[in-house]
Amino acid sequence: MLPTQLKPADFAAYPPRARAFATEHLTILQQVPLSLLPSLLNEVIGFDWKLPAERAQIDRQVQWLGAMSPAQLADRTKEFAGLRLSADLEAIDWVNVPSSFLEQLTAWLWSTQQMDAFHAAADSYTAKLAEAAPTPAPAMPRLAIVIVGKGVEQTSFRPFSKLRAHGTYFTKIKPDGGVDAILAHASARAQKNPEKAAFAHWYVDGGTAEPTNGLTQISYDALAPARSALLGRTQQTISSGTSGPEALRSLLAQMKPQDVGLATGSDREVLNHFQLSLLTQGSGTQIFSTTFVQWAGRECLRRAQPSTLVLRYAPRQEQQPMNAMLSGAPIEGGGPKSDPEGSLIDADMGAYYTWLNLQRLPGSDQSRFLAWFEGHSQAIAIGPDLPRGTVSDSSLNLAGVLRLLA
Repeated sequence: MLPTQLKPADFAAYPPRARAFATEHLTILQQVPLSLLPSLLNEVIGFDWKLPAERAQIDRQVQWLGAMSPAQLADRTKEFAGLRLSADLEAIDWVNVPSSFLEQLTAWLWSTQQMDAFHAAADSYTAKLAEAAPTPAPAMPRLAIVIVGKGVEQTSFRPFSKLRAHGTYFTKIKPDGGVDAILAHASARAQKNPEKAAFAHWYVDGGTAEPTNGLTQISYDALAPARSALLGRTQQTISSGTSGPEALRSLLAQMKPQDVGLATGSDREVLNHFQLSLLTQGSGTQIFSTTFVQWAGRECLRRAQPSTLVLRYAPRQEQQPMNAMLSGAPIEGGGPKSDPEGSLIDADMGAYYTWLNLQRLPGSDQSRFLAWFEGHSQAIAIGPDLPRGTVSDSSLNLAGVLRLLA
């Protein structure tokens, strides 16, 4: 089937919101070349459990395409239309399984030496879309806070070395009540949000989360049953001896929240799909809490584009043989031991990656960033009103540092 042959009935298997969206914009979809359309449908088909920022991005793209005349749309997508596709690709059910089409399209483009042309077309299309329908600036300056080093009493490691050139490094922070002060500040920002937007303020904890108000909350410990169920399915697939990496990847891609015991219900649907994606798309997020927090922070910034993000790292387990980590089998001497100092090093790099990802979002010139060594006196604060590459020996608590960033 070709895009021009699309009918409303072709979207009958889509979830309700996705089906309504595709049907409403059917005329536009019929004009998009086959080499591009499944990429768009791959986003639309998951519309019901997309985060608000993701839905807005899909809507901006379709509205941009719909504002063109047929001739303008054809001209804007002519590079995609010029790619040669095989009859086998056209025969794939790219409406209901766009991800399968995209996998085979990739192989076809490489085999026919058209991948460079596809990349050029995609880069041009993305640049024009960003220029014509840019992502709006946030309602308030973004703030990302990273708490590292939980459980570390003494260490020779010097944290935040990669971040110090970009802000003010505090050496005499008063640590008492620091976590409570950070979460209270994040909750207050959520209450002040002019738009009261859903999923605009997040708190991710690598251990057991503290109680909060107004924050979307995810924790590694709360997802323990889901992680265990997922590792069990993974181990079963590997042990079968009949399935390779591609089968495992397909299994993970097709999983639903209820498959790993995540509660169902409309009020949890979006968050549970997001949590499941953290476990099925991230490498090591099922096993190491530090990897989970780092990946969750990346995905929050990329997908939710929040106004507030708090990441709190916790000690991860020590390295073990891969089979033991996948199976969860008991090891000699009891359960897995934690590695606080190794986790601090992981988290320190994770803090740097979070700052980098924050810079990629609209409004980055006004964004604020804070990283604190939990229970200790070191912190780095980065903001438009703070000097760069400086060291402060001011005796402040975390609430005081946050006021400097406000």
